[in-house]
Amino acid sequence: MLESLHIKNFALVSELELDFAAGLNTVSGETGAGKSLILGAVQLLAGSRASQNSIRKGSSLAELSGVFNLAALHPPLLAELSALLEQAALPPCEEGRLLIRRIISENGSRAFVNSSAVTVTLLRQLGELLVDIHGPNDNHSLLDPHKQLELLDSYAKNDEALLLSRRLWRQLEDCSAALQELDKINLHPEEAQLLEFQLREIEEAELREDEEEEIVARHRLAAHAKSLLELASEAAGSISEEENCLCEQVAAVVRTLQDIARIDPARGAQFIEQIENIATMLNDLGMELQDYAAGVEINEEELRRLELRLELIQRMKRKYGGNIAAVLASAERIKQRLQSAKSKADELQNLLAQQENLRRQHEKACLDLRQKRQAAASGMAGGIASKLADLGFDKAAFELRLDECKPGALGADRLEFCFAPNIGEEMQPLRQIGSSGEVARVMLAIKTVLCHEDKVPVLIFDEIDANVGGRIAAAVAKELQKVSQKHQVFCITHLPRIAAAGEKHYMVSKFVEQQRTRAEMKLLEQHERVSDLVRMLGAQKDSESAEKHAREMLQEAGKTGV
Repeated sequence: MLESLHIKNFALVSELELDFAAGLNTVSGETGAGKSLILGAVQLLAGSRASQNSIRKGSSLAELSGVFNLAALHPPLLAELSALLEQAALPPCEEGRLLIRRIISENGSRAFVNSSAVTVTLLRQLGELLVDIHGPNDNHSLLDPHKQLELLDSYAKNDEALLLSRRLWRQLEDCSAALQELDKINLHPEEAQLLEFQLREIEEAELREDEEEEIVARHRLAAHAKSLLELASEAAGSISEEENCLCEQVAAVVRTLQDIARIDPARGAQFIEQIENIATMLNDLGMELQDYAAGVEINEEELRRLELRLELIQRMKRKYGGNIAAVLASAERIKQRLQSAKSKADELQNLLAQQENLRRQHEKACLDLRQKRQAAASGMAGGIASKLADLGFDKAAFELRLDECKPGALGADRLEFCFAPNIGEEMQPLRQIGSSGEVARVMLAIKTVLCHEDKVPVLIFDEIDANVGGRIAAAVAKELQKVSQKHQVFCITHLPRIAAAGEKHYMVSKFVEQQRTRAEMKLLEQHERVSDLVRMLGAQKDSESAEKHAREMLQEAGKTGV
């Protein structure tokens, strides 16, 4: 329930502190006094759009705060609210109380929940759980087909069937997500063919990591075999075969050194020994060059084979990596990709089979839900129609129109509350009804029938008494009291019969102080209630008959002690 409300510099209010009671709280006041003050304040706390025009003239900002007591909150609703706070990383409620605060300035607005800054979106989510506002031009939660379906399920006690549908749908969504992920890594036939071709191409090349250097060296020799033969033969001839070759020149030097030795035996012998070593080395070198030349083979076929091998290595490097090691690594990656794809293909088939099985189970759960809903719809519609008759729509018709729709977590049904206020009028969706007064009374009838199922704790009704009087006003008051047994109800009214039904009665008044208009809202004492009811009856303050009537209304409403 809304335990307290603090308002500062909001519209015509300078500052106001209000405490509220459980049950039915009625709000009255002269036309234009600002009876919808509480409606506007709670709407802002529930996440409605803020306007700079709501800031009291002369002030830089408006402040609103409300404390919600969660002690009597329905356990599933409390769990949902707690989960919402936890998801937003907000501190838990202390002593079972939720504090919501809104500050509106010229630069925009700020929102706080339990003293932590939050988004207006979060306020709106909290507001949908805590407050149901039925005022002019409001979008009521009960006009939402999803909310209507939720209420029918509560009426039909479909908790277990809904739980099964939600569980199966969640598993279907998980399965679909897994299939989507598999599809991202799954190989399409063209891609698989390409990978298989690439792997086959690399494997057939039979590359070795150290082979390129060896092939390059062999190719160099094979490509220059003719030159090598010519150069080796020429060098061998220059050493020992041609006229005036090196060996002949060395022999001439030997003879000269022998002449020196005859004159200088000691030194000459040393020179001869050195030249003889040179002669021996030249003879050996000449023989080696002859052998080398004889071993050089000009093989065009081998050269072509080596050139083709080098071309293959270069092509593999261009396609799959900068060196042979990178090419071999690419082959390993391709192999793993193909193996993974094969295992994923098997997993894909399993998931498709699982998806089909879940789809059939969910389809069966949807059918079960539809049968339960169809069985409950007529009883619920009849109960609402009966309440509408009590509220002045004695010729009205009400229907719960259940249609098939795309399957989801809540089954495969779409529900529409349909209403025909008068005989001869066609049924039309409740959300298309133009009269806010009619909508408010229909909402009251629905709330009365479903007061045990609807878990929203705070209900605010504005204009519920439009075009109502006499017997209907008494019926409306009675129904409001019934609803207030399970909810905290605020009713903004101009009818004394409804005002008298409240557990607490608040009056809004407007006055001028220091040339400024101000609005106030106060809780009336019992004797003040009588006076305000006299005013609402349109009688003079000292009218004894009006005062008697006012006291009678209070007594009929169960408000003794007046």
